[in-house]
Amino acid sequence: MNNLNQPITSTGRTLALSAFKQTLSLSLLTFSVMQANLALAAVTPATGNAVEARVSSILDNMNQSEKINFTRVDDGHMIPSLLKWCIKGTVAYDSSMGVHVNNATFGAQYPSQSALAATWSINRAKEFGLAIAYETRISGGQQMLSPGVNLHRTPYNGRSAEYVSGEDPFLGAVLAPAIVNGIQAQGIQASGKHYLANEQEANRQAVDIKVDERTLRELYLPGFESMVKNANVASIMCGFNKVNGDYACENHHLITEVLKGEWGYQGMVISDFNAIHDAFKGAWAGTDIDMPSGLQFTEAKLLPYLWSGQLTQNVIDDKVKRNLRAIVSYDLQENLNTAKTLEHPEYGMRAALNTARESIVLLRNENTAAGKPLLPLARSAKIAVIGNWAHDVPASPFGTANSPPNSYVTELSGLQQLASSSSDVTYLSEMSLNPASSVWYQPATGDNGISNAGVKAEYFSNTTFSGDPVLTRVEPGLNLNWTTGSNVTNAGSTAVSGFSPSPGAFSARFTTTIKPTVSGAQVFKVRADGPYKLWVNDELVLQSDGVPYSGDVVNALTTSGKTAALSAGKTYSVKLEYQRVQGNFIPVLGSLTGVQMSWASLRPPKDLSKYDAVVVATGNTSENEGEGSDHGFDLPDQQAELISFVAKANPNTIVVMHGGGVANMQPWANKVGATLQAWFPGQQGGQALAEILYGKVNPSGKLPVTIDKKIEDNPSYASYPDPAAYRGNNPLTEMTYSEGLYMGYRGYDKKHAKPLYPFGYGLSYTTFSYSDLKLSTNVLTPGSTIDVKFTVTNTGDKAGFEVAQLYVQPVKPAVDRPEKELKGFTKVYLQPGESKTVSVPIDSRSLAYYVDKTASWDVDAGKFKILVGADSENLTLNRTLITLYPEKLTTRDSNPLPLPLPLRKAVQVSAAQTY
Repeated sequence: MNNLNQPITSTGRTLALSAFKQTLSLSLLTFSVMQANLALAAVTPATGNAVEARVSSILDNMNQSEKINFTRVDDGHMIPSLLKWCIKGTVAYDSSMGVHVNNATFGAQYPSQSALAATWSINRAKEFGLAIAYETRISGGQQMLSPGVNLHRTPYNGRSAEYVSGEDPFLGAVLAPAIVNGIQAQGIQASGKHYLANEQEANRQAVDIKVDERTLRELYLPGFESMVKNANVASIMCGFNKVNGDYACENHHLITEVLKGEWGYQGMVISDFNAIHDAFKGAWAGTDIDMPSGLQFTEAKLLPYLWSGQLTQNVIDDKVKRNLRAIVSYDLQENLNTAKTLEHPEYGMRAALNTARESIVLLRNENTAAGKPLLPLARSAKIAVIGNWAHDVPASPFGTANSPPNSYVTELSGLQQLASSSSDVTYLSEMSLNPASSVWYQPATGDNGISNAGVKAEYFSNTTFSGDPVLTRVEPGLNLNWTTGSNVTNAGSTAVSGFSPSPGAFSARFTTTIKPTVSGAQVFKVRADGPYKLWVNDELVLQSDGVPYSGDVVNALTTSGKTAALSAGKTYSVKLEYQRVQGNFIPVLGSLTGVQMSWASLRPPKDLSKYDAVVVATGNTSENEGEGSDHGFDLPDQQAELISFVAKANPNTIVVMHGGGVANMQPWANKVGATLQAWFPGQQGGQALAEILYGKVNPSGKLPVTIDKKIEDNPSYASYPDPAAYRGNNPLTEMTYSEGLYMGYRGYDKKHAKPLYPFGYGLSYTTFSYSDLKLSTNVLTPGSTIDVKFTVTNTGDKAGFEVAQLYVQPVKPAVDRPEKELKGFTKVYLQPGESKTVSVPIDSRSLAYYVDKTASWDVDAGKFKILVGADSENLTLNRTLITLYPEKLTTRDSNPLPLPLPLRKAVQVSAAQTY
């Protein structure tokens, strides 16, 4: 496809982080080495006696110092170097949304993992893994820190974009191993993260997650278990947080007893960055590599425990074996690619587009005054577009998932490309908060009353605005970036020169005026890495104390607020005072070191009703969502109020929501004509959205989460009402998962409550019906499986995908159990009028619950209902299943994915699929 925008220059970061590998049972391409600086071919991971013999040979000839130092990283590599045996350190990338080698070399920007979850597609998961691993390989990497399988317990979570499970463990248990197998089929090592219970970012370095064992087993562990048992994932990354009193990387129960013991995991456990706090605890717990600085696994700290007998030699040797096996099984000791270029192949672009197309969820599509659904739009429609999300570079979250695209299609340009020549697609910049496009005026001078554009800036060499400024000049706007040394706006650009914005020794005062074009409240926004105050007509509208949120990754501080009603055509004064302070603000990874100011009207122009439709692109960006902190449920920057005003002026309003998770839609949900959840849609998201809005593609995304009417309805709210309590000077350090098993839709079922939109929900431009539910047998005996068959029919006039979902409901259970749980799904494509009979397998594990006392998965004798339908609240088919005998399944041998083998095979990748 044609790129509709020039490639951008990244202001992101160099990502050379971590991930690793162990053995893998896939039939792959034979390893071959290309010429120097060319890509390596996909490698067949070796297994068996030859690998173990090579590992043992090296281990037997290593001294204690070499062994200990092979469990720590401090040289920028992710598996340490061992040059005596020609083992070179390996390179890894954080790659949940794209490969980013350095500020000039980056690959495709893929939709977020939450978007991938919304596809409910094994094929899309494998395709993503294959494509991003290929880019990793040709760019010189060997490892990837992906996928993430933590659950969307709360809509606050700053890293929801990185997690492919949504709110359901079975969904993650299917999609995560498919991603891993795609990655590892290309000869790249995958890493599942963040083990375990890392469902919040607020105070992540200190928070202790209190959660009972049964809830861990039934909800939070299956995604990891499935990657181990169905993909043999190369490594597992333990998280920052504590779990039931112990840091995740120092948790012997979770790592040694469950992961390595019960599941028989042979791969590596790697720490999140400096997530080990105690050398002995980390080593004894089973963490194998101390990343990225090797602060704890040093000879000085570990040798005394070996001498005293508190640590045995077997503990150290086991770590070294696992780390060596990761190198030997992939032949990485001799075959490290050193290329640092990306050719931007078609694979990434295709995978990004396919996922975006299938991930966008149509939530609402009301009839217009003409009596027909608002969507799809006619290509001749006259459309107004509002929102930076439609106009700017596709958004991605703050932190390690932040990934600039190598090329992209904006949502505005996507619409303009598909529109007919007689259409009119217009961007209304005056309603978008953008520091580059905000219009400012200097007070009128002279008898002619003419105003000059710009902002008067006074720069001081202190933090108190005292004395004479070192420089006074007129800036074209306020989009100052200290990292790039520039102030780039649509009205012109200036360089940061003539003054030094040194932290702790700098302040600035900016004065200007505005002239609203529409009467009513105006919204102002400031983003800065220090304290600031903003006045409009001498009224204080915004302020920030400049104290960064507690945590290791700190975003710039952003606030917004609205003024009282202002009159169109009148002039109003604006003053901003800003101080740059010492702090750990992060200048890259999607954040800002600098100061920005913008303003916009909350009320639309009077002629908005002339448009056939208005597209409002809204949601979160890296300014307010990402690693290191959690965010609120409400849309930022008064966007809910803006949507309501726009919908009042034109009922044919289409809201396109963006973000890693979901946000509060209730204030305007029933006022607009259509709503779509687009997540972070990646570099091809603009094309995908346009294709859906115009009907070229039939929407098929289904929610992997529940959307609450209000945050108080969320089952996690009782224990997590406000992220603010976990940041600041005295943050809370304990989080109890008080809802237990009743997280997400399970909690709504328990309360018999109705959310705004249920789990699994998504509309289409066609309709589907379900019929003929049959079980291969009505009685499940120990060790047997059942095929659940039913027919799905396209009863509409457009071809499309349907995601058919299967839930299991225990009838009068002997123990407390959720009303129903997702245990199967299938995605089927149907032409108008076409019917297909599909089969979904279930087995004993599908019916089981975990019993802590016996450490087993138990199936009670009794009855179960098998429920089938389009979403968790629209289950139109049901049959009764009987279990005659109680059954106990071991944690070692049972599997989150049911037998028979078709589903387990479906997540695998064949040699023919690699490239």
